[in-house]
Amino acid sequence: MTDRRRGVSMPHPYHERLNFKTELPLRVISHGTVGPKMVLPHWHRAVELAYAYRGQPGTVHIGRSTYHMLADHLYVINSEVVHSYETFLDEDNQIVTLLLPASWLRNAVADEQLPVWGPLDLDLQSAVYQPLAKAVQTLVAGVITPSSARSAYLTSLGAEYQLVGQLLKHLTVNGQVTSDQLPLPAPLRQAVTELQENYAQPVSIANLAEQLNYSSVYFSRYFKDYMGISPKAYLGQIRLERATSLLMTSQDSIQNIALKTGFSTEKNFFVTFKQYYQMTPRTYRQRYSAQQSWS
Repeated sequence: MTDRRRGVSMPHPYHERLNFKTELPLRVISHGTVGPKMVLPHWHRAVELAYAYRGQPGTVHIGRSTYHMLADHLYVINSEVVHSYETFLDEDNQIVTLLLPASWLRNAVADEQLPVWGPLDLDLQSAVYQPLAKAVQTLVAGVITPSSARSAYLTSLGAEYQLVGQLLKHLTVNGQVTSDQLPLPAPLRQAVTELQENYAQPVSIANLAEQLNYSSVYFSRYFKDYMGISPKAYLGQIRLERATSLLMTSQDSIQNIALKTGFSTEKNFFVTFKQYYQMTPRTYRQRYSAQQSWS
């Protein structure tokens, strides 16, 4: 094709195929009815919003504070803040988690520095939080009763930006922040990673402290200040959580599970498990393991 006015050959138009992804920027997770569930102290580069969708599903630990979760309350966990859960989830007690990735959030708020938000426990029945409650409930409805309709996706997408707008408007902290809103220090991140990766082996807390150039006494106190429990107790929780997962998902004997997850003996595992869950590992497996067919 030639442009007669200039004598220039014009390129032929072509069909450009565009691939528009329809995944929502944030993740919305419904945790179902799994009975007793422990989530170890951890952190991630995302803002986490824990919504007590129904009942009183348990406790959430944010930094050094503990909250007993109430229906229609939203619990705000800033990015890289340590947190954990102890819950019992059934038809009457439900949690939905909303995760706002740090990279997307920085883009949404047009700032390289993530805002710090508080307070951490929000009663969504309060008048001031009604627009926030509407956004949360729209997103929760999308995961409880999913739809593939384009209109449902756009409604949820709009609710995400409404959610961030309300958080910026009502929760942005401009003054001094508390320790419950601060990221976990780098040495403790290293310590937690070491414990999570080596839980199945004999672990020396004294050696771990020495690797980080701390005395055992100072390290244990420092660890507990941020994590809420001592390094030794945290290691025990990791082992118990991993063992509980194997009870639910494998046919391994209880003895093998105990040895695989770092317990010195089956008896030690039995005593620790019963102290925490108020039932034996065998009873727990029979009551809560998913119905699976094994070949």
